[in-house]
Amino acid sequence: MPVVTVDWWKGNDRKKRADLVNELTSTLARIAECPREAVTVLVRDVEQDHWGRGGVLADEPAAAGADRAPDAEQAGSALPEQV
Repeated sequence: MPVVTVDWWKGNDRKKRADLVNELTSTLARIAECPREAVTVLVRDVEQDHWGRGGVLADEPAAAGADRAPDAEQAGSALPEQV
C-alpha cells in the first residue's frame, strides 16, 4: 500500500512529527481510497550539515535567507524532492 517518506531538518519535536504523520495519512488514504491502516509514513530527520541547497550546506551562513529550505507553514506544501 502507499508509503510516503519525508526528509526534514532535525529538531522538530514529537508533536510536530505526530501531526505530520496524521495529516499525511489522512490525505493519502483519501486520495488513494484506502484505509488509514494501509498508509505508511517514514519521517527522516536530517542534520543541516547533511543538507545542501544551491551548492551550500544549510548550516553555513551563506545558506541563510532565501537559499535555505522554506518552513513548511510558510511554503504551503513545499517539501524537498525525493531523488
